[in-house]
Amino acid sequence: MSKTAYKKPRPAIYVILHRMKKYNQQYIKARNKGRILKLLIEKGPMSRAAISKELDIVRSTVSESVNELIKINVIEEGKKVSGNIGKRPTLMYFNKNLYYFVAVVISPYGINIALVNLSGDIINEDLLEYPDNYNAEDILGSAVKRIKEMLDNIPINLEDIAFISLGSPETISKKTGKIRWAPYIKDWVGVDLKSFFENVFKVDVILKDHVKLETLGEQWRSFNNISNMIYLVITKGIGAGVVIDGKIREGYNGYLGEIAFLPLAEKIDYQAIANHDKNLGYFESKCDIIKIRNIVETYSRENNLKINAEDFSTVANLYNNDFKIRELINESIIKTMALGIAAMIIIMDPEIVVINGEIIDFGEDFLELLKAEVYKLIPFKRQILFSKLKEKSGLYGAVKNGLDWIDLNISNNPDLFFSRIGKTKI
Repeated sequence: MSKTAYKKPRPAIYVILHRMKKYNQQYIKARNKGRILKLLIEKGPMSRAAISKELDIVRSTVSESVNELIKINVIEEGKKVSGNIGKRPTLMYFNKNLYYFVAVVISPYGINIALVNLSGDIINEDLLEYPDNYNAEDILGSAVKRIKEMLDNIPINLEDIAFISLGSPETISKKTGKIRWAPYIKDWVGVDLKSFFENVFKVDVILKDHVKLETLGEQWRSFNNISNMIYLVITKGIGAGVVIDGKIREGYNGYLGEIAFLPLAEKIDYQAIANHDKNLGYFESKCDIIKIRNIVETYSRENNLKINAEDFSTVANLYNNDFKIRELINESIIKTMALGIAAMIIIMDPEIVVINGEIIDFGEDFLELLKAEVYKLIPFKRQILFSKLKEKSGLYGAVKNGLDWIDLNISNNPDLFFSRIGKTKI
């Protein structure tokens, strides 16, 4: 028998506790780094001593975390603070230009694209309008081409892009991630936008439908003091976003706010609702801008007029200058539109209702008529107004969605986040 001493195996509980201790230490270290980065992002450059005091973390721990983040360029050291008394502290900066993300919003009226740094500063932006005869493949090809052109012109390498914050042109299913409904470009249905952009650009993609991003952008930039809001976009189709207690709400499958499918109209035909094409909502079919264009086209044809109703700016100009067309449009859509808005106000009890989309080209007179009809239907008044951001609401929403994603990842584990998006190993 060997004289080597027999080493008794340690109890399993010892191994478990040892692993738990090691995990807790790693977790605390990651959390400290996350708290330091969040502080620098939110409050700007600070010294190590100031960080220690603000976060109530001992100075040696702060220095260790900061030094590790400096090594991978996430934090940069600035110049020493001016002063003649004692040791002058050095300010720490969050390196907001270490990586970038691309905000892309595909909506029924165009494609908004922006290059954004990690603090949400827009470096460059672009708006691409596409014609009505474009299909989904044309639109996606145009978006990819324009993104690559933007990066080439900056210039920024694809390796510097951390992720893409993407807005879908139509409603997506939370379960499948694919587009569920698309009333006017049918070949959108079933498209997996997240996978498409991930395959093209080889980066993570975070995705929301454009209406929810517009809602997020409008609240963030225009109404950040409002905690309960309905955002309504009236374009080729009608959609709504809902903010409750300061957060965008999506519902079980992501369909909260699908006002397009409300079985509402000034004159309701139950059988027509039951038989209606479920890809195009019954409510939106009665009062979106396609319906308005059809009204003008019919009027033009019956009166032997040459009106380009395909151009909604022409329709809006006629609405504001031609009494007959204004009266015709008002009679055809305002009461139906008011029914939908009133229903949402009664159910959601928002502080305000914000309206966006091409419909706002009709101007304040139209809005006042619409409000008057809504107020006839509800027992309490709520402020109803047009968007302040207009066509930029979705882009700002994509930027905010990206910043929230960065904040979540930095809070949980900044080491993992930066090693995943970058080439530097932690």
